[in-house]
Amino acid sequence: MDSMNKVSLAQSRIQAIGMPRRNNELWTFFPVAKIPAASATNFATDSATASDAVSIPSTFEISAEKDFAALLPIAKNAHTMVRNIADGESEMALIKANNDFGHTVLNIGKNARVSLEILDNKVIHELAAERFDVCVDEGADVEIFFANPANELPLRFRHFRIVQAANSTVRFSSIERGNGISRVSIDDFLRGSGARFEMRTLNILNGDSSSHHRLTIYHEAPETTSVQFARNLLDGHANASYDGSVIVNPDCTKTYSSQLVNTILLSEDSSVSVKPVLKIYHDDVECTHGNTCGELDADQMFYLVSRGIPPESAKKMLIRSFAKELFYPLPDSPAKKRLLQVLE
Repeated sequence: MDSMNKVSLAQSRIQAIGMPRRNNELWTFFPVAKIPAASATNFATDSATASDAVSIPSTFEISAEKDFAALLPIAKNAHTMVRNIADGESEMALIKANNDFGHTVLNIGKNARVSLEILDNKVIHELAAERFDVCVDEGADVEIFFANPANELPLRFRHFRIVQAANSTVRFSSIERGNGISRVSIDDFLRGSGARFEMRTLNILNGDSSSHHRLTIYHEAPETTSVQFARNLLDGHANASYDGSVIVNPDCTKTYSSQLVNTILLSEDSSVSVKPVLKIYHDDVECTHGNTCGELDADQMFYLVSRGIPPESAKKMLIRSFAKELFYPLPDSPAKKRLLQVLE
């Protein structure tokens, strides 16, 4: 698919599906009124650059896309950065969009070992949107993570479309901070037996900030695994939402899927919304979901204070422990090192 064809197709697709609305299940909790209306009509007309003319993988399916945020960077003629990682290679890389709209295509070969950190573009504009198409071949091990400093971006979208072959592993980890509105959406397709997807995300929000996660995990092969684990620390008027769907196709025996969301509300005005969806079309599966929400544990606070620790220090200790515990199970890697370093 050449660049101008994909741009035209994305623009047409946006015009067909229209702007996001609250009655659209992809945008249930998102403040859709904050999305500039001009973003769906003011498209770029610049010609494609040479690097945009590269071949796009067959998994790049614009014509069936239903998510506005996934289409927007393409419709805006975002410069496409393509990275091919050969079979068996090991690589660490940093990815950063050059401007408001970015598109990255990653083709990861068999048994490759890859660590990718995504950096923010710190230029403040009304809207920023990025799309990542990640094709993971057999046996590859991939970690994708970001833990950027708090920023002033008013509105940011990040969409990931991940396709995994047999016995591949993808670990997605993030720490979200900032004073604006952010949305991370992930479509993960487990298309080979033994494929595993794991997501761990932490929101640390205050003021009027909000963070929204929308995930759909497609189990399309037997003996596949997905793990979703999210934690929220919300203060002020902050708001977070987690909308996670798991779809298990027929004949996908021995599928395992879990989803857990834990939230600590540090103020009376903070809030969280969680919607788990399980669509299971096979009997031989193990699928679970859970959600907890509350304040800091009063018994733990009492225990620490009774041993001479000042209340404010005790509170910080409990908050830090709650946050760091999320990432301890990760294997020793650049992602784990970076995430725990941020939480110090």
